[in-house]
Amino acid sequence: MSKEMTKAFIQFSEAIWSINAYVGGIMAQDAELKPYSTQQLQTLRIINEHPDISQGEIAAIQGVFKTAISNRIKKLEQNSLIIIDSGRDKRERSVKITEKGIKLIEKSEAIIFGHLNELLHTEFSDEEIVTFTRQLDRINSLLK
Repeated sequence: MSKEMTKAFIQFSEAIWSINAYVGGIMAQDAELKPYSTQQLQTLRIINEHPDISQGEIAAIQGVFKTAISNRIKKLEQNSLIIIDSGRDKRERSVKITEKGIKLIEKSEAIIFGHLNELLHTEFSDEEIVTFTRQLDRINSLLK
């Protein structure tokens, strides 16, 4: 691998870390979002997008072990953001989002995406942002 490609991958990694830190900082400023991690909100978003999803399916989507999902699910359930129900078969339980969970997702997206929109639009056009996110989506697909 060339030095230029190594540098590009380092910059990519650093950008991902910076984005995560930026989003975490935004969440820390809001009393309702502060108690949750970005991973927990991502889990909640997945549950919202996939009604009656199992914990194993969530783990597969997020690319983590079921134990990590179990801990996230426990906190979301304790805060009445989700409910756990009997699943499609008797061995697997399904996870469903509550109205409170939907409201938290809507609020988090409005706040986080609003901040990102303000930040990025000072330097990039809508077209550039959409093109970049399509490229990120391609990377995400390759990683899965």
